[in-house]
Amino acid sequence: MGRFVPGFTSSWQLLIIVAALLGSGCATLPRVALPDGQPLALTVANTGTFGPRPELPTPAALHRLTPEQRQAFLDYLADPALAGIAVHHRLFQYLERMTRDFAYEGTTFDASQTLAGNSGNCMALAILTTALAEIAGLEIGHQLMDRSPVFELAGTTVKKGFHIRTKLYDPEFVEASGVFLMTRPGIKIDYFPTTGQRFVSNLEENEYLAMIYQNLAVEALDSNDLTGAYWHAMEALQHVPDYAPAINTIAVANRRAGDLATAEFVYRYGIDHADDKLSLLKNFRVLLERSGRDAEARTIQHRLDTMTDPSPFHWFELARAAVAERDHRAAIRYYGKALELAPYLHEAYLGIAQANYDLGRYDSARAALEAAFREADKSSVKAFYQAKLASLAQEIAH
Repeated sequence: MGRFVPGFTSSWQLLIIVAALLGSGCATLPRVALPDGQPLALTVANTGTFGPRPELPTPAALHRLTPEQRQAFLDYLADPALAGIAVHHRLFQYLERMTRDFAYEGTTFDASQTLAGNSGNCMALAILTTALAEIAGLEIGHQLMDRSPVFELAGTTVKKGFHIRTKLYDPEFVEASGVFLMTRPGIKIDYFPTTGQRFVSNLEENEYLAMIYQNLAVEALDSNDLTGAYWHAMEALQHVPDYAPAINTIAVANRRAGDLATAEFVYRYGIDHADDKLSLLKNFRVLLERSGRDAEARTIQHRLDTMTDPSPFHWFELARAAVAERDHRAAIRYYGKALELAPYLHEAYLGIAQANYDLGRYDSARAALEAAFREADKSSVKAFYQAKLASLAQEIAH
């Protein structure tokens, strides 16, 4: 599982807490002005809700190996037996050897912890790759990728298949004069090489660092460590000031801490300034609903209904909310939108089946259950759908 494959880089899956990070918005929201043009991170830090900033790992510390680990790698690079192998290939071989028995854990360890424990998540492996490249004096690049299957639902947590891959550029390559190349040759390293990957963008170093701190923030949020989530997200903003995922996390941390005024301020700021507004809008809608501001929330929902949402789980959660309100037709519509984006979501077919059953549309319910059965990939889940189909058939027969 931990084998590296030339062509890709260590991957990082973004964890999104669906129940926490759904958001909302409105076209007529008043704009948020910051005092004297100061950045959001400084403005929000002045609220004091989470106390003074704790000691956080610096980028250098995250990428630092122990003296022993560093020397072992240098000894490997200097091995006379490898003299005829380019340095970036030597680094690749070292990673392949060191991670052959890698144990995947959902934790973003720093480089030395990842190498010592031979474990961690995909971002930890990206950090380790970067650390080794720095020691070897290699130039690298980070790329954001989107892979298929794109989404996975597990309880209230969604794993989105965005991940980072690190490219080790060939140090011996010299571009010929007058020749234009779309990309420089090198080795791409990926912990989870899969088919169907889609290149999203090249990442600047500040974007790569912001993603690391946001990853740490989401892990803290998932553990209900609101202080850790808040300050790691704040650190992400130091590298990318209007980074939407970090703004979202800061707002969620404030909301969970009971500071709804600051949470609303942060949501409004993000909606004004961040490029990716959709999750912020959805989150803000949730805050308004929980504050009893139903009219504002409905206005936002009308806007959301017309938006193009790349995440099927935003529609999935809207469908669940419609079911809770016994609006089964709306639920079917929202589940359908989720399936347009992720047609393999058997849970959405189950939702459609249940909604049709409640409406008395038994044939439609059966067709949806059959689709859910086809898309399910686990034998236990298929058995569940078979039982549902058998029960429905018996009910129709009577």
